[in-house]
Amino acid sequence: MALVALVAGLVAFIAVLRGLEVQRHAAHAVRTAQDAIGVIADPDLSDDVKERHVQRASLSLLKSFVILVAIGLAACLCATLFVAGGALFGLFSLDQAMATATSWPFILWSSVGAVALWFVFSRLGGRTGAANKEGATTREEVPYSTLDKALHNYAFSSPGLQISLSSIEDRLWRNKIAATRTGRPLLITSLPRAGTTILLELLARQKEFASTTYRNMPFTMAPLLWGRFSSMFRKAGEKAERAHGDGIAVDFDSPEAFEEMIWMAFWRERYENDWIGLWEATDRDAEFEAFLSRHMQKLVASTPDAQRYVSKNNASIARLPLLSAAFPEAQMLIPIRDPASQVASLKRQHARFSDLHARDRFAQQYMEGIGHFEFGAALRPVAFPGAPESAEGAEHVDYWLRYWIAAYEHVLHTAPEEAIFIDHVALSSRPDIQLPRLAEALDIHDRDRFLAASSMFRAPASPPRLPDASADLVRRANELHAALLERAL
Repeated sequence: MALVALVAGLVAFIAVLRGLEVQRHAAHAVRTAQDAIGVIADPDLSDDVKERHVQRASLSLLKSFVILVAIGLAACLCATLFVAGGALFGLFSLDQAMATATSWPFILWSSVGAVALWFVFSRLGGRTGAANKEGATTREEVPYSTLDKALHNYAFSSPGLQISLSSIEDRLWRNKIAATRTGRPLLITSLPRAGTTILLELLARQKEFASTTYRNMPFTMAPLLWGRFSSMFRKAGEKAERAHGDGIAVDFDSPEAFEEMIWMAFWRERYENDWIGLWEATDRDAEFEAFLSRHMQKLVASTPDAQRYVSKNNASIARLPLLSAAFPEAQMLIPIRDPASQVASLKRQHARFSDLHARDRFAQQYMEGIGHFEFGAALRPVAFPGAPESAEGAEHVDYWLRYWIAAYEHVLHTAPEEAIFIDHVALSSRPDIQLPRLAEALDIHDRDRFLAASSMFRAPASPPRLPDASADLVRRANELHAALLERAL
């Protein structure tokens, strides 16, 4: 009976910890401590500011400590009640309970059982939460734990800390970074749903290219420092379909677009309205350009055999003149897709993410944190001349047609002459013809490996009809599409 009471006490102990959300309070304490460390390490802040922040952090940590102690005492009291109650009713003696509790088999199996119980309660809690949400899906679209979410939100809200961490790794890996020689950066950009993701995956498979991956999250601006730290907790995972529901499977080693976090850290004022501002060739910032250049170099340094940086950043079509002026050696790759197919896909993704964001607040926070303002509640259009000025009306196809026209008219007029345009439909339909041309244009080293990736591509379906669209907008979009294809490979 002593063993039964001890097991019941263990279950009660874990249940109280879960019920009183000890993990959430512990995560808050960790975030507070990290924030304080970031402020202390920030050379741009005065001692007075640092002192005030540390004082506030100390009070917050004291509060968290008291809460955690109270939760721990409550859990211990619940567990003790089972043992003390059994002894009080004469079912066993306290000496018997103590002898059982201190025996090595009980210590071993109770430790294993406690861990198992924690995960069981976590899964039950997740299922209950999902069942209580109307329309919730069984697919885990945002596969992050509470602690993961807290860490991501902290990283998203602390660009100053990220820049400070980057400065620390500049010093720690000074020799390695200095010894790394990089070739021409390759910047992939276009409106979403134009085929930018498959181009990034194609190029990231080539040994000569280095790209950010999901393993760089959430401290993407410190790839060497965070990579070294996170490797101690590295997860292995099977590929799973991403939240877009477009059949593209990703895992922790899949390349992804995280470069926009750097732009937001240095150009925050461009994101403060319902739309995102444009960049001109005269908008030069030496500190930003040096930071992004080092970031490219660090990613190459962290990737064996790599010589070139490759990124996919849809928002970069808003800054082609600046990129050309600041990084004249960079190559720009701009895929072009027929407007009917792309507009239908944009509208469909907006509806999908609007639904997801209504059900999961963190999904919206995640997209906004990494600078993906393309869909759902996170939608903020780029301020192309003639584009919609807010997300209002985005449920209608004409909204996306107007946006498509405004975006690609801007691209047609501002893309540098040496920018490489590629027809997404032609590439998907005839990779045997298009891939050799692309390999030549990009000066790919291992042509055989590059051409062997033709199996990634599938011939697309015929462009859909847009029965609710304005005939004039459709005509203008098709004429613009034809002009863009004149520049394609």
